[in-house]
Amino acid sequence: MHVCVTYGTIYPLGFPQNINFVTEICYSHLKLIAMSLIIHHTAKKIGLSLLLAASISSYTLAAPVRDVNDKAKKSFVKNFPSAESINWTESKNGDTYTAYFRQYDVKTVANFDHDGQLISVLRYYGEDRLPLTVLALLKTKYSDKTISGVTEFSKNQNEDVAYYIKLEDAKFWYTVKVVGNDMEETEKLDKQ
Repeated sequence: MHVCVTYGTIYPLGFPQNINFVTEICYSHLKLIAMSLIIHHTAKKIGLSLLLAASISSYTLAAPVRDVNDKAKKSFVKNFPSAESINWTESKNGDTYTAYFRQYDVKTVANFDHDGQLISVLRYYGEDRLPLTVLALLKTKYSDKTISGVTEFSKNQNEDVAYYIKLEDAKFWYTVKVVGNDMEETEKLDKQ
């Protein structure tokens, strides 16, 4: 599950500035993670303890920051000119800055290095924002499933964007990864 984990950083569940936004992003994905852990690991009785450990440790890996590196700020404004509700964190070792924000009503998380280079972007949205080519490919195999959410992941402009699409039907939850014209079912969880 890499929705709240990128380059080894677990994003915080919240921080003092605009706590609702970050909590909302990670809470929705933690819910999906919790469902996966509980369903797959109930017999082993480790689901809740893993979830608790991940959420507690996340506070120590990144801290809110008020003085963002000028290079990161300039790059942010250039790449996301319409961003709103912006909150920043800095990694514990100070080598990356993470911006949490909304752009065009899409929840977004962008990571920058100390030189201001954009490292990666996560965007969270619904079926209505999926590119038509991705939606058409998805519907070839999963036309009878309902799309419950999309996590879009991009590392840089030279690589294809990866779409992690959460689907469901009466019996199962699915995660399907789409990159270019390749589609792979990465997870199938029984609802029972």
